[in-house]
Amino acid sequence: MLVSPRTVLWPTDFSSLSLQGGLYAQGFRDVFGAELHVIHVIPPPLNPDVSVMLPGAVPVNVTEPELVEACAKGLDRFVAEQLNDHESIVREVFLGNPWSGVCDYAKRAEIDLIIVSTHGRTGLSRALIGSTAERIVRHAYCPVLVVKGEEREFLVE
Repeated sequence: MLVSPRTVLWPTDFSSLSLQGGLYAQGFRDVFGAELHVIHVIPPPLNPDVSVMLPGAVPVNVTEPELVEACAKGLDRFVAEQLNDHESIVREVFLGNPWSGVCDYAKRAEIDLIIVSTHGRTGLSRALIGSTAERIVRHAYCPVLVVKGEEREFLVE
C-alpha cells in the first residue's frame, strides 16, 4: 500500500506546541506535494460580546466579525513567519467548537490527513480540560497524525 496524501490539514491555536504539528504538516506538504490547509477555530464566546484584555488597558468589547478578522490577520502572519511558500497555503478562520470544527472542515474540504498537536495530559487535568486532539481522532473521517510536544521527533532538516 502506498500512502500519498493530496491534502493535509493543520489546525492551529498559535501556540508553540501547535507549531510542532505545523512542522510535520509542512514536511508532508513538501514530500508529497500535498495542498496544505491551515485553520484556526475560535471557540464561541460565552456572551454576545467578547471581552479582550489588553496589557495595561481596560477590557475592550470586540464583535464576532472583528474577532474573526483579527484572528485571520494573525493566522496570515503566523503562517508567513513559520512556513515556507506561504502564498500557496489555504487558510481559514471561523467560530465553532474546535474539535468538531476541525472534523467538519476536513470532511468539507476532502482532507486526506489531519496533523494535530497534543499536550499529552493525563489524569485530572485531562478530565477537566478535555482533549481536543483525542476528540478529533475519534470523530475525523480521515487519518489523524498526533504530534506530542515532549516526545522524540523524526523530522530531518
